[in-house]
Amino acid sequence: MKFFLFFLFSCSLFAHQTGLSYLELKQVKNKEVEVTYKKPLSDTRVGDIQIHYPPSCIESDMESTKIVNGFIIKKSKLWCTVDSLKGSRIWVEGLVKSDRGMLIRYEGKEFTKKEILRNTTPYMLLDHQQSTLTLAFEYIELGIFHILTGYDHLLFVLLLFLLSVNLKSLLYTISAFTLAHSITLTCGILGLVYLPSPLVESMIALSIIFLAKERLIEEQTFTKEHLEVVSFSFGLLHGFGFSSSLQDIGLPHNEIPLSLFSFNVGIELGQIFFIIVASFMVYLLQLVNIEPKRYYKFIAYFAGIFASFWFIQRVATF
Repeated sequence: MKFFLFFLFSCSLFAHQTGLSYLELKQVKNKEVEVTYKKPLSDTRVGDIQIHYPPSCIESDMESTKIVNGFIIKKSKLWCTVDSLKGSRIWVEGLVKSDRGMLIRYEGKEFTKKEILRNTTPYMLLDHQQSTLTLAFEYIELGIFHILTGYDHLLFVLLLFLLSVNLKSLLYTISAFTLAHSITLTCGILGLVYLPSPLVESMIALSIIFLAKERLIEEQTFTKEHLEVVSFSFGLLHGFGFSSSLQDIGLPHNEIPLSLFSFNVGIELGQIFFIIVASFMVYLLQLVNIEPKRYYKFIAYFAGIFASFWFIQRVATF
């Protein structure tokens, strides 16, 4: 069990990537399409991925390459022999089970379409305007994958779970966290409040260290007596982290209301799923008569160790 937990928490040091590459195709005029490709720096397998464009198009050499917020951004152009790509197909080769996928967005003169490609569906047909409902499900899926691959957020939620004394306390605590990060996610996306990403990421790491320390303390503290207040306070901080991730994907402004709502729903669904899994693991441990204090202390120490590493790593980027 200890080895499993160690592996779970140490499987990635890049705790705040979306886990998705992003490809945007924008038709600027007849027979000319601008291409923007973004990939996380942590994606070491990206060299194995090949993007196949329609046969009627030829990609020019890369016009620019830069690194922004943990992503490598490359820009190029497609020169096509037809005025529209409607009816064409974009195919991505090299997506395997260990990859998290690629988000593709096409904006043409006739319609706009967005899809998340996986190894089971590695292509997108440019055949019709995407419905609002379909687009909403895409953002929900994106939110789910973000929270389930954001190990810093998961560690924070796990510590909140372990600090909750009963179901009522857990419901209040998670509800406070949800409300808080929803507020700052909205404010961040709308540009009402801005905090530098390195500062937010560093403070998120500190919030994990703080909760890990609280879990190791035996006596009652303000945090344990008013966990929902502490959860709300730190939730405001985590919301800026969520908004930064959503902005890094490069979503257009006309999709902000839909992306905000659906992405947040996805985060909550992923969060609920994680809590259910954590509850089931605790139940299994109780069945084999393992004293809670033993694994509570183990988890708190490892959460503190990894959060300390993340904090040093993120402060170094200032």
